[in-house]
Amino acid sequence: MKETTHTSTSTLTTDEKIIRLIQGLHQLHTTPMKAAHYQKLAHYLPYPSLQEIEQRFGSWTKLLEQAGIVKPFELSTEDHLMLNRAKPDTSSQKRWSVDESIAFYIKTRGSRVTIRSYSELREKHSQMVSANTIIRHYGTWKQALAHFQLSSNGFYSDADCLNALRQAYEELGPDLTSQEYVRFARKHQAPSLTLLIERFTSWREALRILEETLN
Repeated sequence: MKETTHTSTSTLTTDEKIIRLIQGLHQLHTTPMKAAHYQKLAHYLPYPSLQEIEQRFGSWTKLLEQAGIVKPFELSTEDHLMLNRAKPDTSSQKRWSVDESIAFYIKTRGSRVTIRSYSELREKHSQMVSANTIIRHYGTWKQALAHFQLSSNGFYSDADCLNALRQAYEELGPDLTSQEYVRFARKHQAPSLTLLIERFTSWREALRILEETLN
């Protein structure tokens, strides 16, 4: 009886892993994915950037060809242009380093860092490196957080709680009420009102401590 052998993903080259990724994504689409669509996915998910793919394979369509998704003779010049067209990089600001990006996140959002929350902040601050870049730098998101002594779980420090309260205060004004904070916390996935009261004994005390830090 012939044995079936499986190639471990750990032994695959980077190019082979990218090809498998694209083949997997293609199963979710009825037509070949456009570079602009992939570019958007890579912005939010830990995928290789479109720029890296173009450097490795020459172009987006050449990757599709190697993945067996399209055949060269099937594509017209217009097809090539349409598939390869990416969204222009409108950012003229200097890209921050990983350390600078993480430091900015901590200052803005606190020490609880998920890929989603990091990517949401990066949408507003394009100078930050992508979550994908951080993962490639440290191997995994978990290892990156360990390097910076951060966490992606539900633990919030007192500083995190005060930081969230400060953000709500700055966004909603000095007459911030507990009900307004509840809505803010739900919208921004911030520490809950209940947690603030547990940490600072009352809503009024939390505001008092915040005001001390602002003075």
